Amino acid sequence: MSYLQQFKSGNVVLPAALLFHLKEVFSSMDDFLVWQFFFYQNTSQLEELAPSTIAEAIGKTVAEVNQSISSLQEAGLLEFKTIELAGEIEMIFDALPALAKLDDILTPKKDQQPQPKTNDFKAVVGDFERELGRLLSPFEIEDLEKTLQEGVSVELMRAALKEAVFNGKSNWKYIQAILRNWRREGITTVGQVEAKQAEREAGLQPQPAANLADFRAALDVFKD
Repeated sequence: MSYLQQFKSGNVVLPAALLFHLKEVFSSMDDFLVWQFFFYQNTSQLEELAPSTIAEAIGKTVAEVNQSISSLQEAGLLEFKTIELAGEIEMIFDALPALAKLDDILTPKKDQQPQPKTNDFKAVVGDFERELGRLLSPFEIEDLEKTLQEGVSVELMRAALKEAVFNGKSNWKYIQAILRNWRREGITTVGQVEAKQAEREAGLQPQPAANLADFRAALDVFKD
């Protein structure tokens, strides 16, 4: 249930989330403080709330309070409405739009998935086409873009390309296999790739022979 829905269902407590997203909702603390008075008016039986009343309560001038009211209205956080009560027209401020904005901030957006930078993406495509010696197909370009969107860095993509070329298997499927293997091993940076390669090369190095004295001592064991 959204904060706006909670309010409409009778929950009039100021959402704690509003405190942790103050800078994203309100442009200043003065605006937030003034907004709270109208929120209180909306959630109580208070019929009238003049700017002078707010100014006296918070130690500001009426002009400063009116400036905050204007700022809140311009930001779409406070709406001026007229309602009819017992045959009389009443003018009130509606503070609920601020809760709607809070809900909007906290609602995940489908388009918030990180997008690769255009220049970086073009550069990577160029690197791949140069190393593979051909143009990438539309499907390969789509896969490449998707891989970057999933969080694989440009540098790691280039490292996978480099390893594929070194192994003489310059094709996209092989590069994807390299990336999958690295992901399974928890490798996410070029530094980790280099460390793994260094470890692998160290394992292939021949072990140093024992020194001559140790070798002769070993031969003495077989003497009569």
